[in-house]
Amino acid sequence: MWPFKSREEKERIEEARDVFDSFVVSASSATPSSAISLARQFASQHGVTVLDSRELEERRGQAFLAYAETVLADDHLTVEEEEAFGEVAEALGITQERFQAEFGDTLSRLVVARVNNGRLQPLAQPELMAKRGESVYLEIGAALTKEVSIREWQGGSGGFSFRIAKGVRYNVGRTKGRSVVVGTEQQIDDVGLLAVSSKRIVFMGEKRSMDIPLAKLLNLDLFEDGVRIHASNRQRSPLFQLQPNTADVFGATVNAVIQAQP
Repeated sequence: MWPFKSREEKERIEEARDVFDSFVVSASSATPSSAISLARQFASQHGVTVLDSRELEERRGQAFLAYAETVLADDHLTVEEEEAFGEVAEALGITQERFQAEFGDTLSRLVVARVNNGRLQPLAQPELMAKRGESVYLEIGAALTKEVSIREWQGGSGGFSFRIAKGVRYNVGRTKGRSVVVGTEQQIDDVGLLAVSSKRIVFMGEKRSMDIPLAKLLNLDLFEDGVRIHASNRQRSPLFQLQPNTADVFGATVNAVIQAQP
């Protein structure tokens, strides 16, 4: 195959790039209904396939993220915005599998924005056995951790020594020293599911369970990969290690449930 592109081929490539750039600019300030129209118009632009597969996928991903930033800028996602979001993703060829595999952070933000908008959707078949009048909104993988002391032996040799041969000494006595705590670390104590319902936070582990009524909740410390729960009915505040991109979802869900309390 001839390695050099003709002028016409180069022009078609530039036109395809312009289509992507124009879509990003137009969608950045579009209303949900306008974004749907733009998405459908973009989907009909078959000329973009002139780009090589690598550039095409990169530009699709970039356009998708650009629109996502526009929609999620206020951390709230309305029904209309979510519908437009789906249309844009479909027009750009972003499948659900690619969304979950490559854009986990954006997916987490989308879920948080939906919850922030007050749209809590009960799970159809939760693992947690709900009580009467209770709805379960979230279940995520979690590991309960415990603080373990790190110790090391500090000390020296005691007793005395005497010469038994040239250059050889035989030590008699005992070692003097002690075990000293030099720090702590978090170790996994149990693994299971952390659930949020309309009434409580529940940890369902392999070895133990933990039930924290929302009425007893004092505070949540959210970390990139975990959460510490402070409650008035517990002497110690349990620390849970969470799966990637789920800590914010957990915090937003708890906040939304509490805000929805009568």
